[in-house]
Amino acid sequence: MYLGIELLKYMGSKRWMLDNGLGEIIDSRISQYDRFVDLFCGSSSVSWYVASTHKTPVLANDLQEFCRILASSVLCRTGCLGTSWITSWINRANDITSIHPLYYRANSIQQNCEDLNIYKLTTEARNICLSAKTPITLAYGGYYFSPLQSIYLDSLRIALPVRNPYKVVALASLIQAASVCAASPGHTAQPFRPTPTAEPHLRKAWSQKVFERVRYFAEKLSKIDTKTSGFALKGDANTIAKDLNSSDLVFIDPPYSALHYSRFYHVLETLANGQMVSVSGAGRYPPHEFRPRSSYSLQNSSRNSLEQLLETLGQRNTGIIITFPAGKASNGLSGEKVLKIANEWFSIKHKIIKGRFSTLGGNTQNRSARMQSEELIISLYPKNLPKYRLEC
Repeated sequence: MYLGIELLKYMGSKRWMLDNGLGEIIDSRISQYDRFVDLFCGSSSVSWYVASTHKTPVLANDLQEFCRILASSVLCRTGCLGTSWITSWINRANDITSIHPLYYRANSIQQNCEDLNIYKLTTEARNICLSAKTPITLAYGGYYFSPLQSIYLDSLRIALPVRNPYKVVALASLIQAASVCAASPGHTAQPFRPTPTAEPHLRKAWSQKVFERVRYFAEKLSKIDTKTSGFALKGDANTIAKDLNSSDLVFIDPPYSALHYSRFYHVLETLANGQMVSVSGAGRYPPHEFRPRSSYSLQNSSRNSLEQLLETLGQRNTGIIITFPAGKASNGLSGEKVLKIANEWFSIKHKIIKGRFSTLGGNTQNRSARMQSEELIISLYPKNLPKYRLEC
């Protein structure tokens, strides 16, 4: 069963497109192929849809580890999971929390979250977390999360089930819960600051019940009924494309922003990796060398990267479905350029659908958080493919 719901705040989510033409196009083509390959899987909406509605195996890939985990939580298994394991996991985490050296101070702050002056609240919260020995609490406690919330997240990470698929489903639900609870506008680019304008949003975020959110997402994920087990990778799309062939239907939803996605999801990446990380600045960013960078987000390389990818796939006669904004994107590409590049190797069919896209941290003061957009859904067929396939 595909739930058809959004389980993560993600800038490039394709869930709404699945209900507005993308799902139908995938359904009409997938029976001709032995595997579905999602090269930029992101929040995994498309990979999950295919895995739960078709028996075709899915290979998902992304540059970021948290995306690989989200994909794996569904692709690594067949059928639904029960839910009794969730209670056991949360109980273990609760026990770990109760003996955390910062628990009583963190709990005191949480109890007074609504009463303390916002500056006093955040100052005390951050001071508490300075001596933390766990990744989320040390890096993000007092910023994206209250001290108690961050301790809960670390404890849940420590208490993960030992065996898969329970372990990966638990970690995916933890990532989803952190995304929803994070005290930040839209995605997780920068935390709310203790200003009069942001104060109500910060207090509301810090009041979120982490254990309740985790249980909600774990139950939702466990109910997704997958038909055939697949696999998820963390890697470069252009490199992986070299191992594909004519039996693969490839879905391409490349970055369209000149801003690297890792800037907006470093909190989730830290949670996924479970390792201590040095952070700095208003956004609590890790050093650049620890943040994945995509050539598709660089204006001087985005076109060349797409050209190389489509040439590689064209030589291997794969089927392709591409989604991309119809207008010009900030990474220098546009729907028109994508069509022009694809035309060298493929026969093309495309349609335009209307939707809304993220402006990556916009607000009502500088720009809207989401804007109207037109999205292209492009079906590509190798030019030397038998005619019957092109007409399907």
